[in-house]
Formats: sequence, structure tokens, C-alpha cells
Amino acid sequence: MQGKIKSSPFTYSLKWQIPLGIIFACLNIGVNYLQNFNPVPLYMDTIFTISASFFGGICGIISGLLYHITTTIIYSKVPLWSLVWAICSLTIVLIIRVYIKIRKKIEIPDLILLVFLISLIVSIEGATIFTVLNVFTGYNEDSQVKFMYALLSSNSISVFISAWLPRVPVNILDKAISICIGWLSFKGIKKLIGLADKA
Repeated sequence: MQGKIKSSPFTYSLKWQIPLGIIFACLNIGVNYLQNFNPVPLYMDTIFTISASFFGGICGIISGLLYHITTTIIYSKVPLWSLVWAICSLTIVLIIRVYIKIRKKIEIPDLILLVFLISLIVSIEGATIFTVLNVFTGYNEDSQVKFMYALLSSNSISVFISAWLPRVPVNILDKAISICIGWLSFKGIKKLIGLADKA
């Protein structure tokens, strides 16, 4: 394939990474929009950032950042400091790219391990971000874990623990779905790219 860098089956040239990053960001935005009509207690906002990350770091960063910038500034019209949540998406990109660099291949056990790695790290990160925002801006939990957060915090449990505990199971289920769909999307689009390169 001319569009791939031969050193890794998981790193594509910028001629693929840049447009795919934009496409994946749009797909993430679409999923986010659909959640408004059929809300479930999941985030479902990193499916295609995960797909993008398998194609390359630049692809994943473009997908994650563009999604957050669009949904934060244009769609949700919330304060700019809310962009700090993009850190979670960028962390997912980093975890996947580092994992690929170490393992150099992805099989079913790897996907399972990625689910738990990403879920645990992002849960801690999300709770930390929430705690800082809560202290400095009075930010209130408005995500999929707001009910459990309110229940825990009303029982004199610390802000961090109240934000962290509910995130773990939600993230495990959310990332299990996201990684499976993201991986299948990567595999399918990879084949299409192969056909395009041969054409």
C-alpha cells in the first residue's frame, strides 16, 4: 500500500490520517447528537476517536480535538474551560498508540486489556478534572454519572471519590462498546484503503 508507512500496520501516512481524522470527528459528533434523542447512561463519545487512533496518532488527535471543539463551542455553547475534557480523549489516543508501539499487534485479548486500561485511567482522570473544576468554577456534574454522584456526595463522601466511583463501571461498559465498534470500523476502513491504494 502506498498510503501506509511500512514500519507499522497501525501507522498510515498523513494523506490518510488527516481526512480520516476529520471524518471520524464528524461521526463522533453524529453519535453525540443521536444521544440527545435516545439517551442511555453511557458517554459514547470516543467510538471513532478510538478508530482514528488505530490509524495513527495524528488521526486520533484530530478526531478527538475537533469533536470537543465542535461540541463545546458550537453545539453546546458552554464555557471554553470545558475544553479541558478533551484531555480524556487525548489520553485514549496516547494509551492506544503506546500500546501499539509496545505490542505491535492487536488481538482479542489486547482489546479486552485496552478496555480496562482505558476505563481505569480515564475514570481517574475524569474524576480529577471534575474535582478541580468543581473547586475553581463551581462546576456541577451533568454527565451520565450525575445521579450516582449526587447520591454519594450527599452522604459526605469526598468530591473526588463521588466523581470517581460511578465513572468506573460506566466507563468499562462504554469503552467495551466503543473499542469493539472502533476496532471493527478500523478493520473495515483499512480494507477500503487497501482497495483505494491498489486502484
